[in-house]
Amino acid sequence: MTRDAFQLTADAAAIYEEQKVSSIFGPLARATLDRIPVAPDDRVLDVACGTGIVVRTILDRFGPVTRIVGIDLNEGMIEHARSITKDLQGRLEWHVGDVQKLPFDDCSFTLVICQQGLQFFPDGEAALKEMRRVTEPGGKLLLTIWAGTSPFFKALARALHKHVSADVARRSVSPFDHDVGQMLPGMLARCGYSKPEIETIAIDRVIKDPQRGIPKEIMGNPIGPSVAERGDAVMQRIVDDVIAECAAYRQGEALVVPQCATMIAAKAV
Repeated sequence: MTRDAFQLTADAAAIYEEQKVSSIFGPLARATLDRIPVAPDDRVLDVACGTGIVVRTILDRFGPVTRIVGIDLNEGMIEHARSITKDLQGRLEWHVGDVQKLPFDDCSFTLVICQQGLQFFPDGEAALKEMRRVTEPGGKLLLTIWAGTSPFFKALARALHKHVSADVARRSVSPFDHDVGQMLPGMLARCGYSKPEIETIAIDRVIKDPQRGIPKEIMGNPIGPSVAERGDAVMQRIVDDVIAECAAYRQGEALVVPQCATMIAAKAV
C-alpha cells in the first residue's frame, strides 16, 4: 500500500488541534498513558508528535520529567505545537525532523512514544531501527495504531467516493487501511526489541456539532483542499450523507462513534 505523507499547512494544523485532538487524539493519549506510567527521571521522545497532545498529556498527568521532546516532519504541526506551549518554555523541546534521521545521540531516551504515526512512515522498519538507536538498553517503546476503520470513516469514505473521487475516498481511510499490526512483531524483533505486549484500546470519537465538526474533520486532513475546491454545496452533501449513515450513533446533538486502537509496548534489548 502506498502511504501518504501527512502534511498540513499551519491553518490546517490549527483545525487539526481544535477538532481531531479534542475528539480523538486527546482521549487516545489519556487512555494510553493510563497504562504506561512516566517517571520523573524519564527522558521521553514523542515521534510524529503532531501538535503535541502526548507531550502535553504527560506533563499534565505526571509533571516535569528529565527531558521531554516532540518531533514531527510537518512544520505546520510543530509551529502550532510551539504556539500553544509558549508558557512551557524550558520544560519541553520541539523539533522538525525525519523519523529515519532523528537528530539525537544514541541512547538519548528511556521512553519513545509514537501515537498513530507508524502507518504513515514510508519505511516502518527503518523508522523502528532509528527509534531503537536513540533508546537506551532497557528503555521502552510505546506505539499505537488504529485497529480497523471506524463506522464514521467508512461513512465519510463512501460520501467522498460519491461526491468527490475514489482517490480522495481512499486517502481518507489510509490511516486505518494498513497491515502494520500483522507485521510489527517480526519488525520489532529485527530492530532490537523484546517480544511486544499488545492490547486493544476502545475509545469514542465525539463530534459535538456534526454540521460544523465534519467539515473540520475533513479540513484537518491532507484531503481537505481536494474537498474544499469542490465548493460548499459538495461539502454540505458529504456532511448530510455522513450524518444520515451515522444516525445510530447520535447522542443528543453529537455523534459518538466507537473506534479501536492497538497499543504495542516493547523493551529495547
